[in-house]
Amino acid sequence: PSAFLPQFMSLTDKFGRPITDLRISVTDRCNYKCVYCRTGNDGALYSDLAFSEYLRMCRVLVSLGITKIRITGGEPLLRRGVIDFVKELRSLDADEALDIALTTNGHLLAELVQPLKDAGLNRVTVSMDAVDRERFARITRVPDGFDNVLSGIRAVREAGLWPVKVNCVLMRGFNEDQIAAFGRFAREEGVVV
Repeated sequence: PSAFLPQFMSLTDKFGRPITDLRISVTDRCNYKCVYCRTGNDGALYSDLAFSEYLRMCRVLVSLGITKIRITGGEPLLRRGVIDFVKELRSLDADEALDIALTTNGHLLAELVQPLKDAGLNRVTVSMDAVDRERFARITRVPDGFDNVLSGIRAVREAGLWPVKVNCVLMRGFNEDQIAAFGRFAREEGVVV
């Protein structure tokens, strides 16, 4: 909790544990059509809330002890203004203790990671369901996606936002045989899976 707040004003769960993490989905849109995802099959269902509204909520929640904000989606890098949003989040935190993270499919990451870091982003998690190009394309239904994601992961390393985490959804019949391949990929690329 924030040092200036009495303990009774901090957020806690039903067991009395402090709540310090917040996830914000800034868009329901995605540029992938993953076979397991509702958005991949039905498209976006929800409209985007204005960043000023997210920022107002974050300001209140940071004052109540939130120390980590994770920006997610859909695909958050599709949302126009996300870099400025990161900058605004950073401005909520005078002592720079706020941990600002992003979860992305990585498709647009190579071109946006440096501006995001400059805005105040601390960490990146990439969702990647196969390290085999053909399998990746079959799951995401995007033919050129794998190379873009790999470029994005490498750009994160070059930008110094390290370590990058890679999430994988394992599905029987799709990618359960990718476990050992992900281990090799993690070792070769220096990522955490």
